[in-house]
Amino acid sequence: MTAEKLVHAQTVEALFVRAFENRLTPACREALKRAGLDLDRKLERSYTLDQWRNFLRIAAAHVYGGVPAEAAYYSLGERFMDAWFGTFLGKALLGVARLAGPRRMLQRAGQGIRAGNNFSEVQVVERGPASLELYMNDVMADQPTFAAGLLARAVELTGGWRVVAIPEGFDGTASTFHIRWSEAPAAATLSEEATADGRAAAPRPRA
Repeated sequence: MTAEKLVHAQTVEALFVRAFENRLTPACREALKRAGLDLDRKLERSYTLDQWRNFLRIAAAHVYGGVPAEAAYYSLGERFMDAWFGTFLGKALLGVARLAGPRRMLQRAGQGIRAGNNFSEVQVVERGPASLELYMNDVMADQPTFAAGLLARAVELTGGWRVVAIPEGFDGTASTFHIRWSEAPAAATLSEEATADGRAAAPRPRA
């Protein structure tokens, strides 16, 4: 018997509590509540994947109304990754990932993604020192651009510049992502390392 696909609370918290904070309209919060996510109460330990995908649909419609679905989901993925790296577990992993760099971070991406659910599987095929193919058995959304956005942002946060993450072969569940990036200039690397001394690093340009 196949286990039910579940998305854990820290994943939901990252996007809907940390990323959006108090930015959701009353109408959006009410729609989420009807769908099973009451942001005025303590989160459940986990939610079904179907619920999570519905939460994303609601966020895309309310937060990015009028924006093409592919772009809306890409932005949701970026915001999710920014917020996830702000969680207790995310902060610990980000410190290690920055030392390892984008390539090694992506090689181990399956562990990080699986920490937030009970079903994700990732396979990586390297195509060069700054490019690879990453297969996800479930992109966790109606659009593969959600995963593309979170993957691209993760590469940026761990030292990559001019990141491109292109989904291919999406079958409604799984997809392969072609990811490439440029190595950060030395000056940017030094500014990033300055965070170890408690000073804020200079922001990277977004691709």
